[in-house]
Amino acid sequence: METATERQVLEIMIATDGTLDPDSAAEAVARWYKEGDHVLVFTAMNVPVEFLSRLSEGGVKQASDIALAAGHQLGAGDRAAERLVTRQPGQAGNRVASSDTPVMAALRETAHTRTTPMVAALSDAGISAEAAWLTTEGKTAQTIIHAVRQHKAELIVIGSHGFGKFEGLLGSTGTKLVRLAPASVLIIRPS
Repeated sequence: METATERQVLEIMIATDGTLDPDSAAEAVARWYKEGDHVLVFTAMNVPVEFLSRLSEGGVKQASDIALAAGHQLGAGDRAAERLVTRQPGQAGNRVASSDTPVMAALRETAHTRTTPMVAALSDAGISAEAAWLTTEGKTAQTIIHAVRQHKAELIVIGSHGFGKFEGLLGSTGTKLVRLAPASVLIIRPS
């Protein structure tokens, strides 16, 4: 039987938006996977993070300062917004702690929801995998291609279509990956 030391370790990336069936993907990956291969399950979320971060940083701080300067008592919603602004040790003024913003919390929760079932299905199939998430601003396929290059993946596993509805039999991200990805693309059809 062939071992991982007798061949090059295979880098496999599974891109999911939560619509890829974990069991079908795990079954397909098991056909390629050998002990020692590296499997990364990831999701790319189309969120203008930088814009939202700047909005929360400037807007919440400014609204809080104006309300307090006018002598207004903060209401429950204002106090919740004020918690977005935290004082950083050794820094003057207030800044938004990016790991504590509702935007970042929502992104982490979405990533967890999208990747955890896939990692669990792979684990059940005897495949060691890790999860990661990326953010993108309307260029999901380009973000995935960049990650594939960065991780030197040789195989990308995707669903035949995700949440998009207008590209035909293969979703728009999938179509772009099939045409442009620097690795083989394994497309999993819905079960």
